[in-house]
Amino acid sequence: MRRLLFGSVCALLAVALAGSCKEDPTASLSGSLAGVKFEYAYREVTISDSFRTFAVQFDQAGNPLPPSATVTSCSNTVATIAPASDAPKVRTGFYIRAMTYGSACIVATAGNFADTMRVATFPRAIKVSGRDTVVSGGSNQYTFAYFDAANANVTTQGIPAPFWSVDTTNRGVPTQAGVLSGFDPGVVRLTAAFPVGPGSDTLTDTKPVFVDPRPFSGTVAGASGVPTDTVRFLRDAAAKRFNQGTSLQATFIARKTADSLYVIVPPLGATGPSDLVIIRVDSNNVAEKVTFTSTTASFADHYDPANDDPATAPAITANGDYYIVLSGICKDGSKTLSTDDCDDFFSFTNPLARVDTITVRLDWSSGPDVDILWCKVVTCSGSGNVITGGGATSNNPENSTVIIPAGATWYLWINLFDPTAVPAILARVRVSGKG
Repeated sequence: MRRLLFGSVCALLAVALAGSCKEDPTASLSGSLAGVKFEYAYREVTISDSFRTFAVQFDQAGNPLPPSATVTSCSNTVATIAPASDAPKVRTGFYIRAMTYGSACIVATAGNFADTMRVATFPRAIKVSGRDTVVSGGSNQYTFAYFDAANANVTTQGIPAPFWSVDTTNRGVPTQAGVLSGFDPGVVRLTAAFPVGPGSDTLTDTKPVFVDPRPFSGTVAGASGVPTDTVRFLRDAAAKRFNQGTSLQATFIARKTADSLYVIVPPLGATGPSDLVIIRVDSNNVAEKVTFTSTTASFADHYDPANDDPATAPAITANGDYYIVLSGICKDGSKTLSTDDCDDFFSFTNPLARVDTITVRLDWSSGPDVDILWCKVVTCSGSGNVITGGGATSNNPENSTVIIPAGATWYLWINLFDPTAVPAILARVRVSGKG
């Protein structure tokens, strides 16, 4: 009897424990509304476009409740709400449609609870309009327009003006009112940019604008087309004076004053009228185009043919500028055709009773690779008789410095190593030394 009674007690205890384990400790938290929450706290929507999202009601345990939330916009002018069914998902679906540019709040309410989403609306694209060219020294007004998802113009909706920029301020400079002023000739890329939202997204449109040099304000003294001739450009009395820091495109200035530029004629390879462009002519950094008459199609300079051979090389002194023309295919610096002029030579004799340090700077227009070498003997041959002095690189300009013994004659060798498809180039040899 005692053993049976003991077994009965144990069975009752087991039943009681089992019942306790099956009870949900959070059962009291379920079923009662504890809040409502949007999928996003912030969204950006393109004007005339819609975005689908939802809000969820939940109980204290975080479980979703059957949807009954009310979603409204605080500004139907900016963004409107349209219902959408997300069944069988337990949530309140809806569309946000962007109507105009601006910002609005979207509010979801359920019982005594609410949640707010911020919405910002933006255009889909920006477009720049204006002339394809601007004259150097002048300016053009450029405009912009914003477009929505339906490609309708929404510029009048109060959207802020974009930020204007260019890829190079040498050719053009914009104001933030969209006025572009032209300077150096060539293409300048004008960009209008409008930031979208708080992140890094930006609407942009870029318009290529060609900067055209204006006509030269002066006259040309001398008609010449012989390479390395000097032509004088005389400024009109009423024009701004020449900028003393001016440079030329595709040629060089030998000398300049306030009213005159003495320009070295480049190798043109044709007869008849030829245009040269002077950049940064005056204090306004204007580019001007001047026309003069070319009288020869030859690429020969004033030292040719004597400077093609070190044995007949013209003599130069320790200080001065010398202009030469190199031309031809000159593959790897060697003659390819009989008409190639790949090498020009000058001789230099140190007249001092001591060594002299000579420095040469070689400038050319653009493109090719031109090198400086020195020959200690007139044949430019033999071991140790050809040196670079640091001037056989791919740099432009090339710089070379050598120490020439007292009384010795060395030969400056200019070599066109790689023309890069340019038929001919003008180069300036600038020599300086203690002698």
